[in-house]
Amino acid sequence: MLKKTLLTVGILFAGLCAFLGITWLKDTWPIESTSLKNEGVGKLAIGMDESQIRHYYPEISDAGNFIVHTKTKEIICLELSDKIAGQNFTTKKGIGIGSSLADVKREYGTNYRQKHTERYGNLIEFQDDQTNQKLAFGIDASNEKVTVVVLFDYKKYNYQY
Repeated sequence: MLKKTLLTVGILFAGLCAFLGITWLKDTWPIESTSLKNEGVGKLAIGMDESQIRHYYPEISDAGNFIVHTKTKEIICLELSDKIAGQNFTTKKGIGIGSSLADVKREYGTNYRQKHTERYGNLIEFQDDQTNQKLAFGIDASNEKVTVVVLFDYKKYNYQY
């Protein structure tokens, strides 16, 4: 009887470990690279410096829409989370706040990682191994519309979703 109980507990424990491992791996497992070369939000792109930012957007302030590396003064992260009056910010492929999940898949393909995050809820993430960039779209589960766009250099910045 003790052997059967130990075997049952062992099998259940192994199943739990497998489930937790798969859950963890689905957020970290490698995905096929998607080209994000020349990607950006509006006229901003990863690697631009402060003079280029002010050239395109003289009115822009450091209001949390992008993150600049302290040593190089280059953009390492862009986040689009709100529509801005008079501005139609989108990615280079025309995806912005309110775009559909179908539009995202049509423009960027299906080589993405799905995540559920505390900050943005459901999210899909594309990765470019050549440029070290990740492009993520928060997706509203009720209507499958984009709620946030995040582009960052994952070698220089660890974005916390």
